[in-house]
Amino acid sequence: MTRAGKEEALVSVIIPVYKIEDYLDACVQSVLRQTYRNLEIILVDDGSPDRCAQMCDSYAEKDRRVRVIHKENGGLADARNTGIREARGEYFLLIDGDDMIADHLAESTVRLAESLKADIVIFDYETVEKDGGKGDRLTMNLPAEKVISLKNAPSLLTVSCSAVNKLYRREFWEQCGVTFPVGRNYEDLGTIPRLWACAQRVVYKKEALYYYVMRDGSIMHSTDFQRNYRDRTFVMDSVLSFYKKKGLYEKYKKELEYMVFENTYFVPSKEIVLNDRRSRYLGKFRGYAYSRFPELRHNPYIRRLSRKDKILWLLLQCRMYGVMIFLSKVRRMRDHMSLVIGRIIHR
Repeated sequence: MTRAGKEEALVSVIIPVYKIEDYLDACVQSVLRQTYRNLEIILVDDGSPDRCAQMCDSYAEKDRRVRVIHKENGGLADARNTGIREARGEYFLLIDGDDMIADHLAESTVRLAESLKADIVIFDYETVEKDGGKGDRLTMNLPAEKVISLKNAPSLLTVSCSAVNKLYRREFWEQCGVTFPVGRNYEDLGTIPRLWACAQRVVYKKEALYYYVMRDGSIMHSTDFQRNYRDRTFVMDSVLSFYKKKGLYEKYKKELEYMVFENTYFVPSKEIVLNDRRSRYLGKFRGYAYSRFPELRHNPYIRRLSRKDKILWLLLQCRMYGVMIFLSKVRRMRDHMSLVIGRIIHR
């Protein structure tokens, strides 16, 4: 595949690596299997104390497309920033080292980016259980394969802030001047909304191309609610401040309000209820959200929640935490039975 006589674009695939030796091979193999071959695969060993460093070096010895950066531990944000600085590709992808990607992710997103001259290509992702069972698919309420921006599609601010379900044009990223906030969890939340304010050409591909592995010990499943509260509210305040300084706060107030609702109230509250419904951080997250947007419960985007989330939102408002826990257990039992039945059928 060439572009009007030019060589196909180089794509940098940046994979931070830290204490994931049981997951790393599946991740790297999914990248090596890409149908798009013009890749540079940057493995950023973030001072991992296990076998990850040796594994990374082994991949580099076997495939010339693999580059390894060994560095002192600085956290996920610092590892990503390091990889981006070292990237040479026209485009880049960010992959967490315990996840996997579809074999045609690079090919399909680069083709779309090239044809529509996109700054960012967004795509869906699926959650995957540790035992291999598939969970939920996260899809976006956006027009597919059309050029959009925040100006004509304000709902960009309400879709997933994840950094991993996107292909980025490197020149665009550098022009925006953004970096992930070092020393903070939820660095995506502090970064992606800033990109939406800069991007003129965003394209959405309605296909699940990324597989997020649900595992214990990941940042997204942390039960350190004190740090979760500190970091979520810090990065959210930085985004609100950014939009105020850019003169965009009033124009996108409802979208920013929903972002606060989802990321500093609804999602963390669900996580807390399932782990410790007596935690004082339930009240702290609620207080933070309403202190920023007192009329938050009337936000029009909340009416677009799925049926399941509308029920959970109602239960959360009524503080019926026991019912939320019961429904979660029922769902887990149902998903487990579906997985068992599926394995029996395919024997």
